[in-house]
Amino acid sequence: MIARRHVFHIGGYDPIAPDVLLARFRRSILSFKNNWNAKTTVSDLTASTNISASWTAEASASNWKTLTVYEMLRWDDLILQDFQRGGVSRFAQAALTLFDFIVTGTLVRYGRSSWRYTSFFLFPYFLVMAFAIFSLCTAYVASRILSWSSVGGLLFVALAATTIFIALVRWSRWSGTISHAFDDWIFSRQFLYGQRMQMEHRIDEFADQIVKRARAADTDEIVIVGHCLGAALTMQAVAKAATKDPKLGQHGPAICVLTVGATIPKFSLHPREESARQATEAVARNPDIRWTEYHARDDIISFYRFDPVTLTHIRPDRSDGRPNIRRVQMPAMMSAASFKRRRFNFMRMHYQFLMGNDQRCAYDYCMILCGPLPFDEITGPEGGVHRFALDGSLIDVTARDGCRIETPFNPPPAPAATFAQHR
Repeated sequence: MIARRHVFHIGGYDPIAPDVLLARFRRSILSFKNNWNAKTTVSDLTASTNISASWTAEASASNWKTLTVYEMLRWDDLILQDFQRGGVSRFAQAALTLFDFIVTGTLVRYGRSSWRYTSFFLFPYFLVMAFAIFSLCTAYVASRILSWSSVGGLLFVALAATTIFIALVRWSRWSGTISHAFDDWIFSRQFLYGQRMQMEHRIDEFADQIVKRARAADTDEIVIVGHCLGAALTMQAVAKAATKDPKLGQHGPAICVLTVGATIPKFSLHPREESARQATEAVARNPDIRWTEYHARDDIISFYRFDPVTLTHIRPDRSDGRPNIRRVQMPAMMSAASFKRRRFNFMRMHYQFLMGNDQRCAYDYCMILCGPLPFDEITGPEGGVHRFALDGSLIDVTARDGCRIETPFNPPPAPAATFAQHR
């Protein structure tokens, strides 16, 4: 049973500040508390730098108690720098990215691996194209109504179309989505071509944080969570950590990796990104690192049923640990009303993996991070569904004569100082 756990969170290309992530975590813990009938407390931020920010969470029931230190490994400042680029530069770089992904065959590989993710990649480009067509058509119709013709008419159409197009790009409801998506893809191209040295340095700092915590040996388990593009960064950080400390996972706490809504193939499918493939393979080959990845059909911003290591399609869930791949259904995590209301809010569905569930489910983000079961067990096919009674207590589940026998779990008492030293 896990008494103390340290969680590292590496998010995707979204400049979420620590206080925002903490607020979301508090809401998730409330759902966790209601679903599993657990007692929970969450601290305020205990530390915050430009590299990391952390807080503590404690969860318990009648026969278990777990303290979790949640540490956000930050790169939101680098994302915000990208948001400052001008519109002309953004569109030029986005066009260059599209051209690169076409000529290198990356877009074709995306299409073969996941047509839904390919649609997500092309969506902002289609929006811009639709804006351009609408602007030209509107300007042309206006010129006909005003009876403009010849050179004057052409100049009017060009000026009016440009004005309408700029207005749509800057002030339509899709403006923020287009800018964010383009910056994401620009970052991806620049990173895989080695043009983001600040990010390379930040990943090295992430690796140092992981090694430092592992060597401290003051926790039972370390879980590194990678979400979206952050899953690919997690691979590189963990691979670097294993290089810095070749005995990582052999001493001190167990090293566990959880990737959700993952877009590791986003880098790996590009012929230029050899380092991403090497890092992913290094993590998968390391027997001292546990790794589980969750897939969901309703999360289109990920590579559903696609192996991040072999870069091939998979059919059933895979449990060989390289990595363990689990499939989960969003309706099993969410209430019927919530799923119906949000199923076409693709970004919200993408973040469900990092939020509290509406009901007990084999995948429960808060139970993985704050519950008492070790990583290999809580990320098993059934998760914790059959390990907790209605009152939140942990139960032993054993098989005898083909029947399931459930008995209360009675752990040995933990020293009082175990939790007090982290307050």
